[in-house]
Amino acid sequence: MSRCGRGTRTGNAVLLLFALAMLSAAIMAAADTVVVKRIVVNAGSAAAPFPENSYLVCQPQSRSAVLIDPGADDERFAAIASEQGVQVRLILNTHAHLDHSAGNRVCRERFAATLAVPAADRPLYVENGSAAAVDLWLQDGQTLTCGGFSIHVLSTPGHTPGSVCFLIGGQLFSGDTLFAGGVGRVPPGRDEKKALQKLLEVIRLRLLTLPADTPVWPGHGRPTSIGEEALLNPFLR
Repeated sequence: MSRCGRGTRTGNAVLLLFALAMLSAAIMAAADTVVVKRIVVNAGSAAAPFPENSYLVCQPQSRSAVLIDPGADDERFAAIASEQGVQVRLILNTHAHLDHSAGNRVCRERFAATLAVPAADRPLYVENGSAAAVDLWLQDGQTLTCGGFSIHVLSTPGHTPGSVCFLIGGQLFSGDTLFAGGVGRVPPGRDEKKALQKLLEVIRLRLLTLPADTPVWPGHGRPTSIGEEALLNPFLR
């Protein structure tokens, strides 16, 4: 009788440990869950509109959000953050071109958020005359935390010297490095062909090695996936 009691208690303990492990896994999975909102902004002018994808990456569990590439001061950023019940804590630039960073100053002040820009694009950022002070210069391999989720920095130079991509919650934000059916332009000149080949090599080594079902959110155009680009992108076949 006593043996059966001990066996039952042991079985219950195993079940409890299993339940705790499952709960821990569920909590970890929830921590990586992000909601991506794509906001197409006019990074040009009324006379010459130039659409650019800005992204608000929200994590409802921690009520935190990251704003990626604010190419303009757009009221929808604040409206969507309020709708999602999150606070923008971090602003990220994939590179220093103005169509991806023109909204930095206003957004940094409005949200009292940390602004992070690729370190290798610092000369370009200064040359563009951005009025926004940079709080953090990003390095390859860096991992940032915002609320309850992590942001991994992947250096992908080519479109600019400091271009990076961000991997957040298993989703890739590729800036002007990788598009649906295309890749970023490289600086024109006599070394343009060589520069393009280097960019393609970077994409193959750093991005196409990610899981095929990884969503890709580019700086312009529609979303895609790593698998789709590996199979169909004419530059990468």
